[in-house]
Amino acid sequence: MSSSLSSNGEAVLSPGDKESFTCPNCGEDEWAEQFTTAFLQRTLDEEGDEDERPSLVTTAEMRNDEQAGHPAALPPTSSSTASNVSMAGLTKVMDPNPSEKFANLGGMNLLQKIEAGSGPDDVAVKARAMGLTHFPFSSNRDWDLASFLATSSLSQAEIDTFLKLQRMKADPPSYTSATALRTLIEALPSVPQWKFVEIKIPDYSTKDPMILYWRDGLEVVEYLFANPIFASSMETTPYQLLDDDGRPVISEFMSAAFASSYHKSLPKGHTMLGIIGASDKTPLTVGTGSKEMHPFLISLANIKAGVRMKATSHAFALAVYLPIPKFRNVSAPVQAALSARVFHIALSIITERLKKAEKTGHLMPGPDGDLRICHPVLASYIADLPEQRLIACVTQNQSPTSLATQAEFGEATQSPPRTREYTLARIHKVLSEASPSSITSYIRAAALVGLSGVFQPFWSDWLGCCPSKFLTTDLLHAFHKFFFDHVLQWVINIMGGEELDRRMASLQRCVGVRHWAHGVSKLKQCTGREHRDLEKIIVPLIAGAVSPQVLWSIRSINEFFFHAQGLVLHPEHFHAIDESLREFHHYKNAIITSGGRLGKHGPILHFQIPKLEGMGRVVYNAMHMGAPYQYSSDITERCHITHVKKPFRSTNKRADFPAQCARYMDRLEKVRLFGLYTTLTYHRASLINVMVDEAVAVADHYPEATWLSHALPAGEYRVRGAAAQTSLFDKVRKHLSDDLEVAFSVTIKPHHAVKTILQTAQLFKLQDLHGSLGDYFELKQSHTERNGRRKSTSTCTLPFNRLRVWQSFRMQQHSKEDPNILLPARTVQALAPTAGMPYGRCNTVLVRDNTGEGLADSSGGAFKIVQVRTIFQPIYEGSHSPVDIYFYGEAFVFSPINKGPNDAGEEVFAPEPGIDMFVVNRHLRHDQTRVGDIFKLVDVCEFVELVPKYGKKIPEHINSDNSLELMRSFYVNHFASKETYHAILSYQ
Repeated sequence: MSSSLSSNGEAVLSPGDKESFTCPNCGEDEWAEQFTTAFLQRTLDEEGDEDERPSLVTTAEMRNDEQAGHPAALPPTSSSTASNVSMAGLTKVMDPNPSEKFANLGGMNLLQKIEAGSGPDDVAVKARAMGLTHFPFSSNRDWDLASFLATSSLSQAEIDTFLKLQRMKADPPSYTSATALRTLIEALPSVPQWKFVEIKIPDYSTKDPMILYWRDGLEVVEYLFANPIFASSMETTPYQLLDDDGRPVISEFMSAAFASSYHKSLPKGHTMLGIIGASDKTPLTVGTGSKEMHPFLISLANIKAGVRMKATSHAFALAVYLPIPKFRNVSAPVQAALSARVFHIALSIITERLKKAEKTGHLMPGPDGDLRICHPVLASYIADLPEQRLIACVTQNQSPTSLATQAEFGEATQSPPRTREYTLARIHKVLSEASPSSITSYIRAAALVGLSGVFQPFWSDWLGCCPSKFLTTDLLHAFHKFFFDHVLQWVINIMGGEELDRRMASLQRCVGVRHWAHGVSKLKQCTGREHRDLEKIIVPLIAGAVSPQVLWSIRSINEFFFHAQGLVLHPEHFHAIDESLREFHHYKNAIITSGGRLGKHGPILHFQIPKLEGMGRVVYNAMHMGAPYQYSSDITERCHITHVKKPFRSTNKRADFPAQCARYMDRLEKVRLFGLYTTLTYHRASLINVMVDEAVAVADHYPEATWLSHALPAGEYRVRGAAAQTSLFDKVRKHLSDDLEVAFSVTIKPHHAVKTILQTAQLFKLQDLHGSLGDYFELKQSHTERNGRRKSTSTCTLPFNRLRVWQSFRMQQHSKEDPNILLPARTVQALAPTAGMPYGRCNTVLVRDNTGEGLADSSGGAFKIVQVRTIFQPIYEGSHSPVDIYFYGEAFVFSPINKGPNDAGEEVFAPEPGIDMFVVNRHLRHDQTRVGDIFKLVDVCEFVELVPKYGKKIPEHINSDNSLELMRSFYVNHFASKETYHAILSYQ
């Protein structure tokens, strides 16, 4: 592909040979070596005296393992930690060749670059030396207003009107109009520069010029890598996570096989940067011109996934608005082929310098300002299935990541991976048969081997990049959208939408849990969050209404989804993922025979679903690239709002709106970066984000909030949004479980400040309350010691007669997968009966209990499931010392039908076969009254969701207010959340 300049100075690209990406006078390797040597020499010349420089290596040395030990003149510092570090029961073994950084060689992070400016003669540097921290703005107040106006949704005219208000004239800012404000904003320290170029395809014209608005990919990567916000979240050296048996465990990208193997191919001390690309078309208008945009985002896999996936981290940077061409007078196949070529041409322009940097290494500063020699390699490209085909250069009847064809999409056996070598060899074969300039002939020849009309994939000369690996599983589309489009429709077709809707509407309402009051069968689309919510309830809901084989197939595919979303994947998880998918394939034909697979023209007698084929590669991809959860397009979908739709709303909606969006994003990034810089310098804080030693709940996932909350004086920074998540563990009036793993909280003011025991019993309709208090507080006998009998009467003497009563409490835990993650607090309700809710609303929990009638964990602890009926604190006359909080709960017993021997040969309760869920029944006395007891609040260990066993058809009188009261048998729904999924099944 060659380039030239048009009369107006725009770069014009046209198809041709590939010489613009390599030196036309020498081979690629020779050119790369010359480039590297010259580049490094130029870098050294700029940095100072030769005796003070590190010895840097040439390309030939960089690719020779025998030369990897070439010493540096200055001993570089290593960013690695100790080789063995304990991480939540895992051993972290760092690669013996750690990434090395070179200090005191002029490297600077983003904020340090702003501080240094262009040199001592820089106007901004001089102004800051005189105390004008916010230059070109006059003061902190001046900048504060400017930042607000520049990032608000106000139009230029509205800003002008605001600045002309009498109130503003009394204390005018340094700018008097929106134009003046915009000029000042655009003069702020630069971010990666936006450029534009027109792409032209000879002999073809488009409705509108194909203008590419882009930023250099390498500059964007430098911008992300040098961001001090990510100092504590940036991993630069691969490592292995090992369990107690020395087996590898997969989590972050740096813990997986690809990072390790690629790093080993680099010279000693060099750093691998895993590039994450993401793109997807998004509509801007519907019915009024049908405008759409195609953004391409870049992030770094080196940034820990928990940080990278938070929108507030801004870890995905916009690199380009890809053109969406509409060619004139061409057929649909030619339109598709030409559009695909434009897509790859555009990405080749963006990634050109990234490819060169991968070959030769590129010196760039990290978040701490120290220099590293980095090699950017494409680690992941987050895209939906059509975009994956576009990237892999295959037709619709081919898998983008394997050699499977459409006829094989429903097979249980996985096809070999579609490697870069395989695809490039096929392209070479087609090129030998047809010229790419004769596009009709080329498309025809390419289609015969399953290829699209692209002959120069953007990744073809990016070493180390293989589509079978970097096209990672997109959970949002591959799992959750698949569930809604297929699994849910199978269920509706088999059991009927009305029956499913009634069952969904009858589930007990819980705080923080989506309730489907009107069902789902008539919905045409849902959000990704709603897809997940449906996955949590579908299995127990359909039990009894579908055949066992259908239930087993739906349950197994759901298990596949849940296992594959794990934060940390052990060998057992990989086995479970494979087995779940294998089980689905074994029973899937029952869905067809039951009438589940229906199309517009009647029954569909196959499972040739492209997304189903891709599920077979989840384990392969996870072992190479890390846990799949981190490559979901949830975050990129969010970026559609912040990087595309919001900028579009600020434009005049005319033909050049992409250029206006680019300018908007440029200003937004400048404001965000300058705001961080001035916040720190105004309070004389360091521009380097030093690791915070204290254990902070938000430290892992909200690094900017953590940094500023510690670096600034008390009260100067307020953590907002999700980063401000309440930690019950930090509250003064908290209650902790005996193992300190669960924190509880009740309101300071009880819902009922003072109630007698009789009043409480009447309010909550608990005839057994007084007697249960006598057994617990007077006799001090457990349920087992009393043989389950109530010994105390309703008139027994108690050491207290009054209670403080609550109708809810909150509980909070850390994630069992990653103890560093603080889960959101859950609210457990125990609402008293009312006219509208005659049974109240009382949630169920798992409590520690020594009766031996429930479940046991691996440590021998005993548990039972209890419905919380009322929460109270005894009031002892004359005592002011703190008193524990208790609750009265009605117990469930595990179904005696489902028992089996454990590893020790003991008979224990087991999940019900087929559905693989525990079954509980109401614990009733001989007179059919419920068995209730007193429990300490701190003995609660899990929030539990029970789903009634509806049978073939849900009873007419069952609804969300009485389903837990009138039904007798229930499934313990371990799909209720990813945390309970792993927790409940760990019990016996």
